[in-house]
Amino acid sequence: MSPDKKKLLGDLLLEKKVINLKDAEDALAENEEIGLLLGSILVEQKIISDLQLEEALEDQKLKGNLKLGEILVARGVATQNDIMRAFSIQLQQQLEGKPVKPASSRFTLMNRLKDARISIRLKLALLITLLIIFIMSCASIFFYRSQKEEFVNQMTRFGSAISANLSHNSSVPLLENDEASLHILLEEVSKVQDIDYVMVLDKQGKIKAHSDISKIDLQYQQIPNPVLISRSDTLEIVRSRDGKHEVLDFTTPVRFNQVPLGTIHVGVSLESLRKKINQTALFAILLTSVLIITGVGVSLSISTQFSRPIFNLVRGTNEIKNGNFSYRTQRLQNDELGDLSLAFNDMAEGLRKKEVIQDAFGKYVNPEIVEMILKNPDDQWFQGRKIPLTVMFTDIRGFTSFSEKSTPEEVVTLLNDHFTMATEIILHHGGHVDKFIGDAVLAVFGALMEYDDHAERAVRAAVALQDAMRAEGTVLGDGTLLGIGIGINTGEAIAGNIGSQKRMEFTVIGDTVNLASRLTGVAKAGEVIISRSVYEKVAKMVTAEKLEPVPVKGKSEPVDIYRVDAVKG
Repeated sequence: MSPDKKKLLGDLLLEKKVINLKDAEDALAENEEIGLLLGSILVEQKIISDLQLEEALEDQKLKGNLKLGEILVARGVATQNDIMRAFSIQLQQQLEGKPVKPASSRFTLMNRLKDARISIRLKLALLITLLIIFIMSCASIFFYRSQKEEFVNQMTRFGSAISANLSHNSSVPLLENDEASLHILLEEVSKVQDIDYVMVLDKQGKIKAHSDISKIDLQYQQIPNPVLISRSDTLEIVRSRDGKHEVLDFTTPVRFNQVPLGTIHVGVSLESLRKKINQTALFAILLTSVLIITGVGVSLSISTQFSRPIFNLVRGTNEIKNGNFSYRTQRLQNDELGDLSLAFNDMAEGLRKKEVIQDAFGKYVNPEIVEMILKNPDDQWFQGRKIPLTVMFTDIRGFTSFSEKSTPEEVVTLLNDHFTMATEIILHHGGHVDKFIGDAVLAVFGALMEYDDHAERAVRAAVALQDAMRAEGTVLGDGTLLGIGIGINTGEAIAGNIGSQKRMEFTVIGDTVNLASRLTGVAKAGEVIISRSVYEKVAKMVTAEKLEPVPVKGKSEPVDIYRVDAVKG
């Protein structure tokens, strides 16, 4: 197959509808590298930019359920035809056996950098260190340049002063052609440090006097590689370099009564200047290095001091998450971070109190009910509402005489053991203990958690409680067995928070509650007495005996009652 036909194969497959955009996108979605290659092809075709591809890949990572082509089309940076064309090129590369190239490593590197975790301590230390390096580098460069400029100015002033002084003192000897005086004058000047050479020229450029006597009477030769520094009527400064040797040449005219007689050349070596500049640079580097090292230590100390409270808060958060509400963070600093630590401790204390309350409330109410109350503290049942429910009262028989003959410790121990057992059975059957009244228990079924079978739950709990009492066989001081009477009634009652602004209590009130209390008075030790309303709901599940109707205070006619003997099955 020719290259041209091969090149068009992917397009032909699309045109013949062998594949479509959806199939192409599904294929791309199966392989992340292939999907990234699609973006690379679009970049190569100059349909999208690197930045647009990067943003689309980031968007795809966040949304997850969208394909790269869909995102590019939705963003308006590419069309469906562009996507299909790129897929065609990609398919052709696969058919030709070309290896699938991953997307630019730049994207992988950027993603790794984004996902990399760098501690705040390291970030702060790095930021402070970079800031110190930047400040010290700028200060050192400024110091170096200012010192260098000052050294050059000093050297310039030095050479200018010497050349001006020689020009003034050599005018008469040069006029009189007094070479001896010129030689003495130059000999004194040449002894000055940093003076490389001194010479006096006549008007024809002939050397009349020189610090090197071998050059006297020779014609002056121009200095090599001159670089003009400054020029005026009285002074010309030229910089010259011969290998590593560098000098400043100061040329000053010699005049007598404004009549030119010749020139003075003073060469000032820049070797000492270079040494001073190098010393200054070395000092700046050493100072910068010392300050940077000190700054790194300071930055680590500052970042550690700053991040330590944060680490403590993270640790505290994990402790709270794991249920350790007693954990407290230490206030290490008297600043905003210290205030944050105090706020965290206040939060932990609040959560601890909430847990204590929840745990205490959970001793009386099912955990599911506690969770519901905590999640919905403003639910309308707190305000009071009339709902169908079942009320169960239990009362210990012969308790008054027992308490009179027993010690307080014995009485409290007996009550606690009995209430613990009763509470566990009531909670197990979906009820909650409303309150303990002396030696009696008021239990409610269907008040907090609404059950359609609240009457059945109450009867099962009552029978289970009587069975547990008989199995335990607690003997009182007079030799009798500990027994309880249970009364149960069902109907509508008002449930809600009742009390004062200082003390509120969730309870139930109404005739349904009162009748259950009256039935408890009828029940003998070991008996479960239920009303007709209860019997009608549980008749199929219990074995019960109808008793003689009993008169009840507040009722005009006697009330039908039943004694439950057992629960079927």
